[in-house]
Amino acid sequence: MEEEILINRVSDYVQELLENELPAHMYFHNFEHTLLVVEGVKIIGEHSAVSGHEMLVLTLAAYLHDIGYTRQYMGHEAISAEMAGTFLSTNGLSSLDIEQVKNCILATKYPQLPHNNLEKIICDADFYHFALPAYTDFAIRLKREWEENINLAYSHREWDAINIKMLIGHQYFTDYGRQFLQKKKDRNIEKLIQRFT
Repeated sequence: MEEEILINRVSDYVQELLENELPAHMYFHNFEHTLLVVEGVKIIGEHSAVSGHEMLVLTLAAYLHDIGYTRQYMGHEAISAEMAGTFLSTNGLSSLDIEQVKNCILATKYPQLPHNNLEKIICDADFYHFALPAYTDFAIRLKREWEENINLAYSHREWDAINIKMLIGHQYFTDYGRQFLQKKKDRNIEKLIQRFT
């Protein structure tokens, strides 16, 4: 029950923080993306034989992994981890669990280099949208976000080429990701290639 209270508290904190302090032009990295990563860790975690406590760590990390975007765009992961640590310590989480949450957040930095099972799960969850039917919608939002935040502008054709390269080069780390998400991601690659040719 205490864990449920903590998750609800974190969810409320993140939603309020992102809705009030995130720059207006965050079309992809917003609360909707956060909820998608939370959903991803639950689905991948259930298929990865994690304990209930490990699922708590993953869920907390998923909620908190992008809050650093409220402070800066590039290098937000380290800030997200620090902000997460501060919030969780004031809400009674053990220092060992906080360290795990922070490590999970830091593992999402691209290129992803996860060191253990939990970090692999959150890394796959962060790119869960690669396997969704609405992938191209997410890609369009990210294109616009990059244009307005870091002055990277591409033509639609250039953007499709970048996405094809990204999706082909990306590998899922978990068994679930490799067995199930990869197949769905491959369909999105095919769609992009068809659009590109």
